[in-house]
Amino acid sequence: MKSLAGKSVLITGAAAGIGREMALQFADEKANLVLIDINKTKLADTAKDTAARGVQVSTHICDMSDHKAVEKIAKLIKKAGPVDVLVNNAGIVIGKTIADETFEEIKKTIDINLLGLIWMTKQFLPDMIARRSGHIVNIASAAGLLAVPRMGDYCATKFAVVGFSDSLRMEMKKFGYPIAITCVCPSVIDTGMFEGFKAPMFNPILKPDYVAKKVVEAVKKKKTYVKIPGMVRITPLLKFFPAPFGDWLAKATGVTKAMDHFVGH
Repeated sequence: MKSLAGKSVLITGAAAGIGREMALQFADEKANLVLIDINKTKLADTAKDTAARGVQVSTHICDMSDHKAVEKIAKLIKKAGPVDVLVNNAGIVIGKTIADETFEEIKKTIDINLLGLIWMTKQFLPDMIARRSGHIVNIASAAGLLAVPRMGDYCATKFAVVGFSDSLRMEMKKFGYPIAITCVCPSVIDTGMFEGFKAPMFNPILKPDYVAKKVVEAVKKKKTYVKIPGMVRITPLLKFFPAPFGDWLAKATGVTKAMDHFVGH
């Protein structure tokens, strides 16, 4: 997919942060946009700014934790035409220890970050397979490769998104379906979602426009993974060492203290 001009790109969590920035950059590539979020006001602002770039834009309000709502929105979208690129971006972070979190907070994190992502994929994957064309982008996290204290439920969902992406990619290859799968694992992005987070050593907080640029490039080049910054690419290697060494290294580089002053949005 060297050119995105005229392609239909669906982005969940498109109202703000990296979702908004991806919408703007896909619009710069002259892709038509389908934008989904739960925040009606901010979503309208993003739609206005992307439409000003001369592309078609439609918006839908949806709670990604509600699987019935996801099904309903997907049906409306498919009636308007096929989706060429699905970007599963919607997500939340609570930022509490597992001991302090409520069941409702844990469930909400899982429902939005994982189940909503899987169920949205399920809505559009069969059509992509039938057309033998499509690209699915799952926004995971560096926290899907290396755990961080006070992010137990968040890490669980992002580790799961990485595993889901790998399995989905292998299924597409196994059955000969030419559907590209990209998993994005950035360190923390400067969007306000992780306000108060202190970046560990060698993992600077990233700018949304930089991450969005890397996602758009990955779609055009059909990359399997986007792991940024460079340190994230070697993070999985820590699993080859004994856990006590990994824990020591996490402490030494500031990973264990990164969420100590988290306040979020």
